[in-house]
Amino acid sequence: MPESRGAPFVIGPAWPQYPALAAFAMQPVDRPFRFTRDFCVVWALLVVPTFFLTRQHDFGPWYSNIAVLIVAPLFATFVLYGPVLFVRQVIRSGSRGWFVARVFLSIVLAAALLLGGLRLSGSYTETKGHIFALVFTAAATVYLSWRLQKDERRS
Repeated sequence: MPESRGAPFVIGPAWPQYPALAAFAMQPVDRPFRFTRDFCVVWALLVVPTFFLTRQHDFGPWYSNIAVLIVAPLFATFVLYGPVLFVRQVIRSGSRGWFVARVFLSIVLAAALLLGGLRLSGSYTETKGHIFALVFTAAATVYLSWRLQKDERRS
């Protein structure tokens, strides 16, 4: 192995030699979701305001109150902290992550333009909205899967 100024010349990732850099290693962007410590901390912090905001309401039996205290902060955590986790995963996964982010953004912008066009034209109704949600969700899933498979074949 050639050496440069006393340090070994390394081709490839540096994290096997330097364990402190392992946190910066490229990770796949399509990892399954796991309840991490930071996600659980955000969830636990949202339980407190949920408790104080729902204290005056009657949700029925005691177990319904407990269910609200568990489910409402969980949903709020996904809504508030989900984008943070997505951006962090995109950054950590390198060029593949940026590709997934671009495809995701194109899907969101296409949905916004289509929905805006329907609203401005006056042809948007509640029934069409339900159909639109179902069809667009299916189309977005198929499009994302197709683009990811196309990108994998090219790589």
